[in-house]
Parts: sequence; C-alpha cells; structure tokens
Amino acid sequence: MQKIRNIPFIDLSLGKKDQNEITNNIINLIDSSNFIGGEEVKKFQQNFSQFNDSNFCLGVANGTDAIEIALESLDLPKNSEVIVPNFTFLSPAEAVIRGGYKLVLADINLDDFTISIESIKKLVNKKTSAIIAVHLFGNPCNMTEIKKITDQFNLKLIEDCSQAHGARFRGKKVGNFGNLGTFSFYPTKNLGAFGDAGAIVTNSKRLFNIAQKIANHGRVDTYDHVLAGRNSRLDAFQASVLNQKIKTLKKNNELRVKQASYLLDSLDGSITKTIKLSSFQSSVFHQFPILSKDRDSLLKYLKKRGINCGIYYPNPLSKMMAFKENARFDNAKESNCYAASKRILSIPIGPHLNLKDSEYIANAIQSFST
Repeated sequence: MQKIRNIPFIDLSLGKKDQNEITNNIINLIDSSNFIGGEEVKKFQQNFSQFNDSNFCLGVANGTDAIEIALESLDLPKNSEVIVPNFTFLSPAEAVIRGGYKLVLADINLDDFTISIESIKKLVNKKTSAIIAVHLFGNPCNMTEIKKITDQFNLKLIEDCSQAHGARFRGKKVGNFGNLGTFSFYPTKNLGAFGDAGAIVTNSKRLFNIAQKIANHGRVDTYDHVLAGRNSRLDAFQASVLNQKIKTLKKNNELRVKQASYLLDSLDGSITKTIKLSSFQSSVFHQFPILSKDRDSLLKYLKKRGINCGIYYPNPLSKMMAFKENARFDNAKESNCYAASKRILSIPIGPHLNLKDSEYIANAIQSFST
C-alpha cells in the first residue's frame, strides 16, 4: 500500500525571497508613514491593469465592495432585476440586494459550473437591467453567448473574476468583456493579499472615474465631494504585498494548469465527473472540482489518506435564508445548482503542490472508484 502523505488543500506560506521582499517593503512603508494611497497603490493599479490587458484598474477594499461599486457605477433603475448564478459565493447576490435591485438566480452548467445560457434566456424580461457573470473556480463563462444576450436586450454586464485572475475566453482575458470586471485578492485567491483587498477593471474612462469617486467618498479634491460615496480603498500595505506576488502569478497559474491537465487525463473514465472545457475556455483552475454521487464517503476516504479537500458550495444561494424569500430563481429543487451542491468536491491544486502530489491524489481517487 502506498505510504500516506499529507496533501494540504491550501498553503499560504511564502518562499524566503518573497517573504524578505514583502517584509522590507512593509518596513519602508512604516518608516515613510505612507499608509493610504501613494505610490504602492498606483504601482499595483498599473501592474494589474497591464497583467489583465485592461485600460483602467481601481484598487478597493475587497471583492464584495468591488461588485457593489461596479453596480452603483452603472446607475441601474432601482427595483430592476439583476441576474446572478445560483451557485457561487454569495457576494454578487448580496451586492444586488444591498444596491436596491431585485435578485434573479440562474442555473449553471455541470460541465464547468458557470452560468447557464439557457437559464438566462428563460429569466430575461423587460425588468432585467444587468447580468453578473461569475467565472467560477477559474473557469471563464461563455462570453460570446452572454454578450449576444446583453446586446440583444440592452443589458449591462459585470464580470465577477474573483476566482479567475488571468483566465481567458477566446484568447481574451476575463474582465474585459463586460462594462466592468471585479476581482478579489482574498488570501486564498490565485493572487492573494495578506488580508482583504479587491479591484475593479474597465476599459471605460467614464465608468472608471465614477467608480473612483464612489470608492473614495465622492471626492474630487480635498473637502470637495460631488456625490455621497463610501470608503473602500486598497491600502498601501496590501498593494505592496500584491506588487510582489503578481510577479509570480503567471508562473503559478501555469503550475495549476499543468496539475489540472494531469488530473483531467488521469481521472477520465472514473466514476467521478471532472470538468469539461471547450477549446475557447482557458481556465486558471483556482479550484479543481469533481462530482461524485458518493461525495461524503469519498471525502472521508481521501482524508484518511492525508488528502485535504473542500466543499464549495454546500448550498445554492436560493437555499440560504438571506435570499430564499426575496429572489426569483430557475427551478432550484431540480436544478444543476442543487445537484452540484450535493455532489461537488474540490481536491487540492496549486503552486504548493507538484505533479507527484497530483499523481498521489489521482491514485487515491481511482482506488476509491474501484
């Protein structure tokens, strides 16, 4: 029997070089008393807009704020409907309700866990004002079909790219298809800070200027405020961390892709179902989810072999108390969202692992399958 190993699901530790660089940068910020705004924030906004091929980038306090500010920037009609996938982290749905809009929850595809085009078509009506497309687990949505819908019905489009830093659809990086794209830099993301942090990207100077004002108290100059905004700024410490870690983002994404390719090949034909991407989708595999009818037994089996896994997500949004009373949704009880919540299991992937680890994981799953 193969020797049991410890395979962590996530490892946030840094290499010595990165740790020293980040520590020195933080010490310099403390010495200069430069805590809010400043050159580190400007530098990160430039670095990330360049990485993402976007004209503009605005650093904000977190990914949830990014979605809320993006929605507010679009000046949608109050009480209009905004379509969000029913299977995702709750931030997009939360932002819709807090913004004063009606939440509409769409089903997903089980091939890649992104929003279902057919479900969107069923839900769009004259009250619909926008769609929030979530590139879940690093998998880009079918932006060609989504854009057809938004163009046909004159809808606004926000891309939630919180799990998809660097993902592409038809060669174009996510965040550049809609009116605005939003990112989270929560520590566990492909590009993670040392705390909460986020960003908004856009190719519209007008929307960038509006979002910039909203995020900084509506300010255009000292004590000159043109609208009632909010306080959501990326601080210099987190920007400094991100400026260091963005240097290795491309390489780390490539490591994820290599591990995912191995797992996809090795698990093909097993009783677990893996994702199926089209040739147009280039994922960055923030997570590697599989589907199993024996999910709970498989989870226990893998844990005994030192393989730590996660369940994302155990419930569709329509099952949460926060949303089930005030959202319209697409057949929640019979939906792909409901099926996914009962079968999904995310197995370890990331730059803290190597192909030997992926081999160990695949062998363990195959041994459970047989």
